[in-house]
Amino acid sequence: MSLAHRTVLVLPLFLVASVIIGCGSTPPRAMSEQAFAERLAGHEAESLEQRDDIAERLLRRLEYRHAELADQGRADEPFTYEILMLSSGGQFGAFGVGVLQGWSEVEDPAFQRPEFDLVTGVSTGALIAPFSLLGTDDSIDRIDQLYREASDHLATLRGLLFFLPRQPSFFDNQPLADRIASELDLATMRGIADAHAEHRKLLLGSTDLDLGRFRIWDVGPKAVRALETRDPDEVHRILLSSAAIPAAFPPVEIDGALYADGAVAQGAFVGLDREEIVQVFREFRERNPDAPMPKLRFWMIVNGFLDVDPELIRASWVPGARRSIEILTSYAMRVTLRHMQFGVELIGSDLDTQADFLYIAVPHDLELPLQTQRLFDPQVMEKLAAEGKRRGQDPRSWRTEALAPEIPGSAIDLDRAPSETR
Repeated sequence: MSLAHRTVLVLPLFLVASVIIGCGSTPPRAMSEQAFAERLAGHEAESLEQRDDIAERLLRRLEYRHAELADQGRADEPFTYEILMLSSGGQFGAFGVGVLQGWSEVEDPAFQRPEFDLVTGVSTGALIAPFSLLGTDDSIDRIDQLYREASDHLATLRGLLFFLPRQPSFFDNQPLADRIASELDLATMRGIADAHAEHRKLLLGSTDLDLGRFRIWDVGPKAVRALETRDPDEVHRILLSSAAIPAAFPPVEIDGALYADGAVAQGAFVGLDREEIVQVFREFRERNPDAPMPKLRFWMIVNGFLDVDPELIRASWVPGARRSIEILTSYAMRVTLRHMQFGVELIGSDLDTQADFLYIAVPHDLELPLQTQRLFDPQVMEKLAAEGKRRGQDPRSWRTEALAPEIPGSAIDLDRAPSETR
């Protein structure tokens, strides 16, 4: 079981204990019931508007890339639209950072780390995503330094009675918030805004606790606004909300609404569904009939294990609950991967173009130091980063084979009625 999972899986047990102890007072909400009702009524329209904005920016990026090639006298060459998805995974994000560093050293043109047209991130992936979009060795080194310096000082327990309901969370993550603010300074905002001017997208995911919906944040326009006002606080809060592990960290209030870890809803995402992507690419072809259809390549870094090791579980509720949630999170990511693989296959078929899906995950046989009480363990993260770098250096580490949601053999029932024979 992943160390990140072990730590998070303890949280439901504390929640049960806190309910038994009794409820405490909670701070009042800034949003009134009327404001909440108005927000709920306008949610669908706002979501559709955001979807159209993302699709329009995708079309602009395709035409931007085509114009670049035309200026070089290469208008008849197909280009590849590159998408990077960074999953959730807590301290296992050190693996993803290591992959990005090792990827910088790849010399094979087919597998070199590209300039990404779209980067999405959830939870720990959201912390890595802005620096991945910038794509320079310096930006990758900065996020690597953040993970290397991560320790329990980034989140500390709120005293002996940290589990009482009156507490906003088990841990105080203000040091993490301060570190996010220092790393995503105005210079970083400038880099994100420059990417936005070239129609490259940075999308981060949080969970809207009030509406019970996955919230996609389009960070580019917010970086532009941060430069205009010289106040990047909103971007900082978005990143903090995406990584706000339920119960462990307090939810983050943005415009009166409460947001928590994006992984509660989705461990990874693209930002547009298959039909929308196909529609945009077809519109590009209609507007540029002499241009070849662009290719697509989806890269996904899974900051965690995809498999759970067999384990003889004791017949009591604590290990049973821990094991159940561990299996739940593993299967959820496997299903997400399979859905993405299948969607990419359909996109390539619909557009009659090359569409590839490649993913990389922490190898299931990687042995890590045994710790169960720490959110950020330097020894664990150092080993994860080293393994990520080693695999990032090797193009063969990227997997393309279909990944069935079911572990082979797990769905087979060999029991038969007495009259049945093999």
